[in-house]
Amino acid sequence: MLITDTVALVGDRRTTQDGYLVAAARIARTGVQTYRGAEMGRTDLAAVRVWRPEEEVFAADALASMAHRPVTLDHPAEPVTSANWKAHSVGQVGGEVARDGDYIRVPLVLMDHAAIDAVTAGKRQLSVGYVAEIDWTPGTTPAGEPYDAVQRRIRANHLAVVDAARAGPACRIGDAWSAVAPAAPVDEAAALRAALEAKQGEIAALTAQLRDAELTPARLDEAVAARGRLTAEARRIGGEALAVDGRGEAEIRRAAVAARIGDAAAREMSDAAIEGAFRVLAVPASPGPSRPDPLRQVLADRPLSGDARSEALRRRDARLTGAWKSTTPTAA
Repeated sequence: MLITDTVALVGDRRTTQDGYLVAAARIARTGVQTYRGAEMGRTDLAAVRVWRPEEEVFAADALASMAHRPVTLDHPAEPVTSANWKAHSVGQVGGEVARDGDYIRVPLVLMDHAAIDAVTAGKRQLSVGYVAEIDWTPGTTPAGEPYDAVQRRIRANHLAVVDAARAGPACRIGDAWSAVAPAAPVDEAAALRAALEAKQGEIAALTAQLRDAELTPARLDEAVAARGRLTAEARRIGGEALAVDGRGEAEIRRAAVAARIGDAAAREMSDAAIEGAFRVLAVPASPGPSRPDPLRQVLADRPLSGDARSEALRRRDARLTGAWKSTTPTAA
């Protein structure tokens, strides 16, 4: 089974005259490490506790397989071979592989400029890509730690520079650590992944909002025209001297209404009430062609003195006024 472990580059590092980065680093350790079930080919399990016994990690063949391995920037999607080495390799592991406590320590060199820049920027943890046989016999380590499976016959394929290490921050390039932090539990990793996905969703939504709020020339023209209409209506209500510069729409409406009905009255009104008052006051006071003046209409229809129509109306009014004096029904 092809498996990846992650550690962090620890120890001295230096840059050669040619610009290569040379370092000594811990790249693997013994003990129980937690994998996602899918990584171990067990999609039926959320997590698998895998024990890496000392006799397997430090076996002569396992240590020999760590020497002269290609170094990659992140894990490639395929094992590294002579056929694709040029496409994936950014450096190489040296031949002096040694035990360092519970860890395997190796010398390495990064020769690719982009990879060196990534390490300098903080991408310093290391992950070994290897194959191993998996013994699915559960048990308990000598230290009393339970496990679900055991790794045996570990053989390295490549060493990758990555962002996060399964084996903890003790396996990293440069910067000595006084203590080794434990690897993040699976549930914590799931929570971090969920948080990252949530942030990605927020970024997508904010990007859409920015796109919708983009001030295009057409939207700018529309906004300028709307501002002009509001200003004209406000000054017609509150007078030409009404100050509008630097005021928002709600402030302009309130100032116009206050100028018309008084500051004290306007001060007691809510924004909604101000908006309603503004709409009413914005209606032209003088009647227009579509809204005739009733008084003017009555005056226009009033008959002139001396014409036949006027005389007939006068006689009708006289007859109706004296009708109560007569007992004979009168037709209107």
